[in-house]
Amino acid sequence: MSTERVDFLCNLCGCRNQGVLRNHAENREFQSCAHCHSSLRMRSLMLALGAELFGSPRALPAFPVDKHIRGIGMSDWDGYALPLATKFDYVNTFYHVEPKLDIANVPEDRFGTYDFIISSDVFEHIPGFLLDRAFENTRRLLKPGGIFLFTVPFDKTGETREHFPRLHDFRIVEAGGKRVLHNTTKDGEHEVFEDLVFHGGEGMTLEMRMFTEPDLLRRLAAAGFSSSTVRIDNAPHFGVVWPIDYAVPIVARA
Repeated sequence: MSTERVDFLCNLCGCRNQGVLRNHAENREFQSCAHCHSSLRMRSLMLALGAELFGSPRALPAFPVDKHIRGIGMSDWDGYALPLATKFDYVNTFYHVEPKLDIANVPEDRFGTYDFIISSDVFEHIPGFLLDRAFENTRRLLKPGGIFLFTVPFDKTGETREHFPRLHDFRIVEAGGKRVLHNTTKDGEHEVFEDLVFHGGEGMTLEMRMFTEPDLLRRLAAAGFSSSTVRIDNAPHFGVVWPIDYAVPIVARA
C-alpha cells in the first residue's frame, strides 16, 4: 500500500487538505476530505458540472448564483446538494420521501424543463423492466442541450450482468436478520435469491446489476441523448485523480 501523501483543495467545500494518503484520495468512495468528507466520486461530479455549465472547472463555492439554471438530483449527497440549492433553482429528489421523483414514472408536464440532472449511483438499483424507461425519462426531463451527470459502478468491457434477469413481481422479505428476494416471473415461476448486495442509504438500494461501459453508452444513445462522454478528468489541485478508467462519471447531452 502506498504511503505517498498529497495535498489538495476540496472543490466541494473549498477547504485545504494536507498530507492525505494518495490511495485514499484516489479511492472512489473513501471520504478523503477531512472537512466535508467528500469522496473522489463526489468531487469529480462537481468538477464535471462546473466544466459543462461554465466552460471550465471551478470549486463549488465559486459557482455563480444563477436561479435561471434549473436542475434536479436523484438522492444526491447533501455535501453538494445543499450548496447547489443556494446557487441554482435546484431540488434534490428521492424515490421514497418528498420531494419525490420516480424516474420510471414522470409526469409529462415536467418534460423539457431542466438544464441539468445528477444521478450518482442510482441506476444500478432500478429494476431491469423499468431501466430503459428510466433512461428515456431522464432525457425527456432535460431541455435541448441539457446535461445528465451520471455515475454507476461499471466494468470497462463486456456485457452488463443482470443479477435477476427475469425480475417481474418481486418482494424482499427479512427473516432472522437476513433479506431474501422472492420473484414471480412473467411465466409464473417462483424464484428465490439469497446473498443480496445492498448499498448504503435508504430506499431501494438493492444492487440489481453490474453495468459495462459499452452497454451504458448504447442505452444513453437509444434514450435519445445526442452525445455521451466518459469523463476521466484529472485535477490534482482539487483532489480529483482517477487511477482507474471504469466506474468514472459519464456526461450525456440532450
